Amino acid sequence: MLEIYFENVITRQRRHIGPQQSLRIAGVCLFGADGAVLAEYQGGLWRHENQHFFIVGIQSPVMIHFENAAIRSEPHGPYNPAWLINGAIRIGESQETALARLDEQSGAWHVYADRTFWSTVVVRAAGGC
Repeated sequence: MLEIYFENVITRQRRHIGPQQSLRIAGVCLFGADGAVLAEYQGGLWRHENQHFFIVGIQSPVMIHFENAAIRSEPHGPYNPAWLINGAIRIGESQETALARLDEQSGAWHVYADRTFWSTVVVRAAGGC
């Protein structure tokens, strides 16, 4: 299970929304395992229940893969922790590595390692990807 939280670094407000079995990010929308929209990304912030957060943090070991319709990338990970910050998926204890970045205009995720573009990100607990 994924332990997930939203955090506003200015107000120090943190809201836990986990555990979730998985997360799916399609363009600017973040979906929980049940398919419900958890948050929407716009201009550097994630909007969750009419509040804005800078960070979506995942405090569990995760595997991440990307999808375009029926095509699926190789899995990336495991990573622990992982974050969604300023339109990027960041990994490493101090958020030192950017795995992918969202292009808000097209809704595509650019994976830096192999220079590919994907419409969807899937995050699962390590061992479940």
